[in-house]
Amino acid sequence: MSSGASEPWEEKWAAGRTGWDQGQPHTPLVRFLKSEKAAELEIPKEGRALVPGCGLGYDVLLFAQRGLDATGLDISPTGAAAARKWLEGQSSDDSAVRSRVRVTLANFFEYHPKTPEEQFDLIYDYTFLCALDPSLREGWAKQMTALARPGPSSRLITLMFPLNGKDGGPPYSLSEEIYHQLLDGRWELMWSEDVPQRERRPGMLGGEKLAVWRLR
Repeated sequence: MSSGASEPWEEKWAAGRTGWDQGQPHTPLVRFLKSEKAAELEIPKEGRALVPGCGLGYDVLLFAQRGLDATGLDISPTGAAAARKWLEGQSSDDSAVRSRVRVTLANFFEYHPKTPEEQFDLIYDYTFLCALDPSLREGWAKQMTALARPGPSSRLITLMFPLNGKDGGPPYSLSEEIYHQLLDGRWELMWSEDVPQRERRPGMLGGEKLAVWRLR
C-alpha cells in the first residue's frame, strides 16, 4: 500500500463494503466534547477542524455544530460523494452549520493548505492511523504536524485503536507506545482515558483509548 493507493478504498465504497460505518459519531467523542474536561483542555470551539478519512462525515457535522469550519478528507471519489450527500441532508435546515461543512476528495499525504490561514486548529483521527499500512506511520505524524496551525493552541484528538497486539490488518494493531514514538517530538500528550467496554465500537476487537495532544 502506497500513500497514493486509493483503489482499495474506492472498491470498498463502490461495493458497499463499509463495515467500519457505525451510523453516528463515536459516543466517547460526543460525551467528551460536552464535558468539563474538554473545556479544561481548551478544545477549540472556533477556527478550523479536519477529519481525515471522514467516512460519511458524522464527525465533520459534529465539529461544525460545535462552531468550527469542518473539513472531511476522503481518498475515494464514491466515499467523498456519499459524505457530501449525507452532510447536505443533515444540515439542510441550518444555514450556519451548512456553511461550515465541506468534504474534499484528496490523499491525506498530498493535501496541503494553500495559505497558513487554512491550517487546522483541531484534527481528529478516528480509526485513520490504524487503516494505514505501518510503513506510512512516520509520514502520518509529519503530515499531522504540517496540517496543524503552529502554536500550542492546536489540538489533535486520537482514538487509539485497536490496542490488541494482533498481527495483520487493516485495522493494524497499535499501542500507546507507538503513538508516543510518532508524536512526542512535536506533540505533547495532555490527557487520555480508556473507552469503557459499553462504548466501544460494536464487533471490533481491541482496547480503545481517547487522547488529546497539544502542538509544542
